[in-house]
Amino acid sequence: MKQTLETLKGKIAEDTLTSDDVFVFTERLKESMREGAPIVRNVSPANITLLEIYAFALRKMEMTEEDKGSELRAGDWRDSIDDFSQLKYFVDELQQSELVNHVAWNVHANVIYDIPNPSAYKRYVYWKMKSVLDNMQLFEQL
Repeated sequence: MKQTLETLKGKIAEDTLTSDDVFVFTERLKESMREGAPIVRNVSPANITLLEIYAFALRKMEMTEEDKGSELRAGDWRDSIDDFSQLKYFVDELQQSELVNHVAWNVHANVIYDIPNPSAYKRYVYWKMKSVLDNMQLFEQL
């Protein structure tokens, strides 16, 4: 697992990490927890939720850059995020940091927003992901 953590962190450093990379990793974490043999000692539902929220944010940016931002519907990410209050908190954090604007929530808990500075937004999302990965790696070394 150390290899996977290092790979993800390396992709962050190289600015090549994609939302798919993170979603694949979180699915592996969930599966290993269901099997009773976590592939990371410090894995917790909270860590997984945070990574999924950050992956959602990254996917939103990727789709916006591909001019597919309007295609990101609730069904595309609802199965990946269990705690919508955490998503709301993170989007509020992005808005307060002025990394997103024109935030709108619809009845299906789908969030729509504009990303005025994609590179700053991406750096922030990467920073948040790296903090979770660093925490996981720290406990792997104990």
